[in-house]
Amino acid sequence: MVTIRNGPSYDSKSPSWWLRYLPQLISIFFVIAVSFYGGMLVGMHLNVSDGSHSKATSASISADIEKQVEREVQRRMKLIKPSSENDINEGSNKKKDKTKNSHRFPDTVQKFVTGIALVSKNDFLASFDYGIPKPPSKREHESDPGKDDVLILYGGKTALPNAHNKDATMYVHDSVSEPPHFSAQEATANCGGLNVIFTDTHDGLDQCLAIVGNYESYHIQRWLRIDTHRSGSKLDLKMPLAPVGRGLQTNGMDKFSAPEDSHMLQNQALLRTYFDQLDETIHVLKPMAQSCAGDDNTVIVMVCNTGQSDLLINFVCSAESRGFGDIVREKVLLFATDQGMLDIALGLGMKAFYNEKMPEKEAGRYGDKAFTQMMYAKVVSVQLINALGHDVLFQDVDLVWYKNPLPFFHNKSNPLYDFDMFFQDDGARSLRYAPYSANTGFYYVRNNLKTKFLFRALLYQGDMVLSMTSHQQALAALLDEHSSLTGLRVKTLSGVDFPGGYHYHRKKEIDFMKDIVTGKHVPFLMHMSWTTNKDNKLLFLKQMGLWYVNEQCESGGGVDEAKKLSEGSMLDSACCSVQPLISCHFRDKPSIIPCDDSKMIDAKGKPFW
Repeated sequence: MVTIRNGPSYDSKSPSWWLRYLPQLISIFFVIAVSFYGGMLVGMHLNVSDGSHSKATSASISADIEKQVEREVQRRMKLIKPSSENDINEGSNKKKDKTKNSHRFPDTVQKFVTGIALVSKNDFLASFDYGIPKPPSKREHESDPGKDDVLILYGGKTALPNAHNKDATMYVHDSVSEPPHFSAQEATANCGGLNVIFTDTHDGLDQCLAIVGNYESYHIQRWLRIDTHRSGSKLDLKMPLAPVGRGLQTNGMDKFSAPEDSHMLQNQALLRTYFDQLDETIHVLKPMAQSCAGDDNTVIVMVCNTGQSDLLINFVCSAESRGFGDIVREKVLLFATDQGMLDIALGLGMKAFYNEKMPEKEAGRYGDKAFTQMMYAKVVSVQLINALGHDVLFQDVDLVWYKNPLPFFHNKSNPLYDFDMFFQDDGARSLRYAPYSANTGFYYVRNNLKTKFLFRALLYQGDMVLSMTSHQQALAALLDEHSSLTGLRVKTLSGVDFPGGYHYHRKKEIDFMKDIVTGKHVPFLMHMSWTTNKDNKLLFLKQMGLWYVNEQCESGGGVDEAKKLSEGSMLDSACCSVQPLISCHFRDKPSIIPCDDSKMIDAKGKPFW
């Protein structure tokens, strides 16, 4: 590291200032001494000489002595001069360097920011994978214009990288002001710690980012120009900046408002039931979970009522057709929320736990009362199996496997193996799902103290689930908090391998969906999320070639078929088709065959084929 100085110092208060002039003082003393002794010699010679000879000799000797003194002085000055000139030149050069190079940051911030560098975002995220996804339409290697680089600030000189141009992290050279680029490993080689901030702008907000050297916080303090005293107030640039919560949007909608007292009372009642029945529940559930866990200690948890039973039947039938039937029957533990669903599950040869407190009808739409109650059941089911010491693969019933996903999570050579939880990418990038955009319809949980703590917290904060009408939003908030608090490692999975409704419905993913339906790309599954109701889910699955349920078992018909079963017979013989039952419904949605004669469902839809 180069230290920039301002040239020689002449501070007379310094105790060693005279050392700088020592060579000159010695030379002067030498000249005086030579002159003195030379004079004495001349005098002595004059005393022993006579007349004109003495005068001539004296003149000659004096001339010789003067020449000798002059030569010695010149020799001494030559020895001194280079040192003196070097000091002058060094000071001049340093002064010149100072005019060329200036610190990027002033002394007022030197204790928390000394230098700056840039690193490619793809390189950085590959090196330091915190599990947070890129935009859903961007693949891991693709560019993200305007956000392709990561800005690194160094908190001290010893943290600066070991690189040939590391001075550029601290100084601006001539007219070149852009910070230097390094690889992720070079840039962080001397960082004893690394705090990473993920930030973005929403709704065209003119956003500023302030870094304050102070008592460290692991949360973002958020301010908006909005009237916080008036509900529904929108962004107003005439207002002063005011502190707000993370869920307040510029349109005035607050996605993380505190639960009402009614939600608190409802959650108390649910928790009372939970703890009153806990011992009995564990007694029944424990041997069932152990039976499902097997050698890999993984239980596949699903929750379903009669209203969604045809989707569950389709999952089982499709698994049977694709060669996963034995795995599904061995590993799935179904939490049935009504007697009819229990009968169907047993008829399919599944292990099922029955809770008579939950609704029988399917949710009419996302967020209604039946949907919210089902969300609560999904929280309890995972929490219980996790508490019993098992890994959990939770999945909704509206998906189909192309490949068995379990080996992906069990493979210890997988670079992602050390993560505690894995979620399908929901695709949404709204504030309420930040930062993981975790889809709670397909996720994997490793059993450890961190995940147990997380799901206990989610259970006890059921009033947040009830107020937000979705456990997805509540869980998203807790994932962010626990990743910071306990170091919980959460990974959002690539949509290429785990696609869902975002990919199915977005026009920019048409080519990707064509690769799937033509068999060019085979993902692990297709999850029909981002769909408002069950009826449309069925239609989309049918034209994708992912529907295997005979008509008599649709719309709750599986209950009647289950009642007809004789002892030892299986429901799949009546409900399951060996081949997919393909039918067209919308020509502007992905389909395994052209559906040119079908109507469009989207207002500005375009034919898929």
